[in-house]
Amino acid sequence: MEVKLFRVSEEQMKNQCYLIYDQQSGILVDPAWDYELINNFLLDHQIELKGILLTHSHRDHINLAPVFAAAYDVPVYMSAIEIEQYNFSCSNLVAVRHLEELVIGNFHINPVITPGHTAGSTCYQIGAHCFTGDTIFIEGVGTCKAEDAGALFDSVQFFKRYFPKKMLIWPGHSFGYTPGRDLDFLMTNNLYFQIDDKTLFADFRMRKNRPSAHAFH
Repeated sequence: MEVKLFRVSEEQMKNQCYLIYDQQSGILVDPAWDYELINNFLLDHQIELKGILLTHSHRDHINLAPVFAAAYDVPVYMSAIEIEQYNFSCSNLVAVRHLEELVIGNFHINPVITPGHTAGSTCYQIGAHCFTGDTIFIEGVGTCKAEDAGALFDSVQFFKRYFPKKMLIWPGHSFGYTPGRDLDFLMTNNLYFQIDDKTLFADFRMRKNRPSAHAFH
């Protein structure tokens, strides 16, 4: 199984979306902004698109999902919580639930609901790979409202317990480190994975003296 990273952007928004493919079949994760870049790779490598996984409903992660869904007539997957909470709609939409396995072609996918950034944010485990959207970055964790910081803490704690240390992490954005680092790297280098107190985690994530929302230290 291969992971193809697409770095795409619109104005100031820079995203990482992914294609997981094996034996000429593939699944897209959070396709956005650059249809030709992604589609040309599918065509050039004769990869048959089987489905689309969406980690959450923010525009920079779902921008091209309706386009690919229509062009290839494939299902689009998002957590039921996310769909209901934010009234998300898309053709061929399929609701997924926490730890209920999806089988798409030859791919076995484990959706892990990790609320905090949004109510139904989802990480998708496919083999030794985990696609984390905006919940978990290599360098830190996603933005959240003050009232959701505790949920984000719980999601990080579950992530730490649930996944093996060699699981490779593929986030929706990067802020210094390249994606594809393993969980063991995050345990050592991601400060939010080292905070075991919920109040301390929430206070640190929501502190007022950060130069930006993505200043993690």
